[in-house]
Amino acid sequence: MPNPTTEHLTLTERFERAYRIMRSQGFLEMRGQLGEVPYFILSHHPADQPRVAAETRRLVTKLRTDGLDVCVVDLWRVATELWEGTGQWDAILGAEGRLRKERFAKSVGNVISPEPHLSPRIAEVVGTQDPRPQLVVLTNVGRLYPLVRAHTILNTLQPLLADRPIVLVFPGTYRQSATQGSSLVLFDLLTNDDYYRAFDLLDLEYS
Repeated sequence: MPNPTTEHLTLTERFERAYRIMRSQGFLEMRGQLGEVPYFILSHHPADQPRVAAETRRLVTKLRTDGLDVCVVDLWRVATELWEGTGQWDAILGAEGRLRKERFAKSVGNVISPEPHLSPRIAEVVGTQDPRPQLVVLTNVGRLYPLVRAHTILNTLQPLLADRPIVLVFPGTYRQSATQGSSLVLFDLLTNDDYYRAFDLLDLEYS
């Protein structure tokens, strides 16, 4: 269930709380996550999506002003680079109107399949940043639906990138329940994105 203490925060309040948590030594040192992957969900109400990019930029700017090395990975941009890298992207786009929806989705979805393509590329982007980033922020996951689901990205990224905090900016709710499991509810509508290993970022408190 959503945390009632954070559920009704405005978008600005959510990102302000995220900033206080993400800049803390406890978060950067991943205290309290012993034996767990350092993956965190920064959720927001889908209706606030038009303002999320600006809030994310403001958050990252403040963290960098504090001296933190932050790597921002725009998942839509990474996917677009993979599509363009095939050398056939323009042809695929040109065929969109002629192909059945399922066939078109399969054609473009295979190119950004998380395990063989998308997640390794994310890890590569992070790994080539200099200086080495202390934390990673993933954005624009909603734009990849229905081709790729958030939990698939996180699951396939874990073996490749689990040595620093990863924050996924998520349009929807991260529901956590001891009896019903946990799930990422994209746009507060899609409930079959089961995932249980991440922490709700706004639930954390560090000194």
